[in-house]
Amino acid sequence: MKHLLPIGLLALLPCMLLAAPPTFPLKVSENRRYLVDSTGKPFFVMGDTPWFIQKLRIEDVRMLMDDRVAKGYNTLFLELLDDSGIPSRDGYGNVAFQPDTDITKPVEAYWHYAEQVMEEAEKRGLFIILSELWYGAGDGLWMHHVNPDSAKVYGAFLGKRFARFKNLMWMHAGDRNPDKNLAECTRVLAREIAAAAPHHLHTVHNEHEFASARFHHEDTWLDVNLGYTYGAAYLHILPEYQRANPVRPVILGETGYEDEPNAIELLPDAKQGDLWRPYRIRRNAWWAVMSGASGYCAGTRLWRWEKNWREVMNARSTREAPHILRGLQAIAWWKLVPDATHKFLTAGFGEWKRADYAAAALAEDGSCGAVYLPSKRAITMNRGVLNPKSKAFWFDPTSAAPKLADGRPLGGGKEEFTPPEQNAAKEEDWVLFFK
Repeated sequence: MKHLLPIGLLALLPCMLLAAPPTFPLKVSENRRYLVDSTGKPFFVMGDTPWFIQKLRIEDVRMLMDDRVAKGYNTLFLELLDDSGIPSRDGYGNVAFQPDTDITKPVEAYWHYAEQVMEEAEKRGLFIILSELWYGAGDGLWMHHVNPDSAKVYGAFLGKRFARFKNLMWMHAGDRNPDKNLAECTRVLAREIAAAAPHHLHTVHNEHEFASARFHHEDTWLDVNLGYTYGAAYLHILPEYQRANPVRPVILGETGYEDEPNAIELLPDAKQGDLWRPYRIRRNAWWAVMSGASGYCAGTRLWRWEKNWREVMNARSTREAPHILRGLQAIAWWKLVPDATHKFLTAGFGEWKRADYAAAALAEDGSCGAVYLPSKRAITMNRGVLNPKSKAFWFDPTSAAPKLADGRPLGGGKEEFTPPEQNAAKEEDWVLFFK
């Protein structure tokens, strides 16, 4: 016997199909809250982080990119230089520079292959967030081999070499909060690239818990404020969304990677030595979105390129992450504003700074809204701030399956909602959408 979906859900399904690739280049929207393509279409950054993909040969690069597109990703974090050691060698044994640490002396074969990788991304409509020089955490890496003079030469080289690509945002620094010298190096690199490629976007990757704007808020070339946290994402992203003069799009560029420990003790319900698992990764991603993020980049151990990297390509968190985009495409996600004062989600939102906190967002015109509920409980919604014709539906963040939501009227425009028992992963988190 066939089971027909309710008409309300049938209307949502086309919206949950993955969108066609954007028309590059991207730019910041007029209200400076998200990215749009050259036709003005909003672009949610749905990224994966293979990082130094040039370690692979071209056939594996193509296979990986095809896999990510098929899974629903529209963006990749990539590196031009290996962040694990010097010299930087590509999949064919070519070195980046000769001498190995002189960034003003590029080796043609290496950079020709770097362009090939970009060409493959371009063919697939992938947006590339590209690190040009990873400063490095701890003792550092490339930070020891750059100064403002060499940055000027290297930046000019990169700008001219990669100007033909329209699908590109540069990601400066890398796991490092800058001292005076490194801050100046970053500024020189950005200015030199922009002089040759003014259509390229720019962001900065600092140490975790420090977003791009923490050290570069006054720099006019900074287009996107990249958040990076291992704590509860709403605590990190919301203040960055609220940062003004100027406002910038915020994305959660990095959080915990599946099966790695990555400072997980910063979460309110974890301890040092725990490993990041899909639920906590997923929770941070959705918390970020409800707190104003217009993008999220997922991660696993793939970047380590261990012997089993082809198996790691299919990690559960990697499969689940694009469901964020599938869900958001059912609504006008770019209109969402964090419900920081609880005028929309009025009760049942849990405790601030705790693991049970439910984050919500609402369009100012009342056309749509959303709530991420990390654990099961009844919540009270103020339907009075929504379009009176709006419908509610539950969205499973582990399978992308929608389910009509029936609320219990409480009077005064308030309505109580209780999520289904478990999602497809036998866990309790759900998303409640209003459209």
